Amino acid sequence: MRDARRALGDASARPPGGYEGMIEFEEIFGVRFTLLARQILVLSALGQMCDVTFFRNEPAIDVTVDEGLALAAMRGAGPARLYEMFRGIRLSNGSVVNMSDIWTINRMPKDGFTREELEAVDISRSEERVGPDGRTLRKMIKDTYHCKSKEEEDYYLRRFIAS
Repeated sequence: MRDARRALGDASARPPGGYEGMIEFEEIFGVRFTLLARQILVLSALGQMCDVTFFRNEPAIDVTVDEGLALAAMRGAGPARLYEMFRGIRLSNGSVVNMSDIWTINRMPKDGFTREELEAVDISRSEERVGPDGRTLRKMIKDTYHCKSKEEEDYYLRRFIAS
């Protein structure tokens, strides 16, 4: 991968747009950050609810991403400007997060879930191995949501499956 600082300096001279801009962003920041960036920009543009999980912190539940990110991208912000914005993503719960701290983003319905809807979700297959490394869905949810009890695991499993 090219040196990000040098690449950012080069990229700032010509703000890219559309598909070419995302290709350049991917060349600079890699696939993981490009996928997160795309997901964040879509959520920002749509105002869609989501759960954001972090490597070291508790998750942000039922939040939206500030629309300013999508507006900047639509106005042609290049990789350098987007990089700065992704270091301070504003969520609707008042927190400001760095994209590099985000583990997963799980889309949620705009109106959330009723208790009845969540209770109706079948989690019986959550112990089957599904991950590339043989982990179960339950283990992945436990890890990413930092669950402290079986009840929390069940709750977040139901949310994830229902979404």
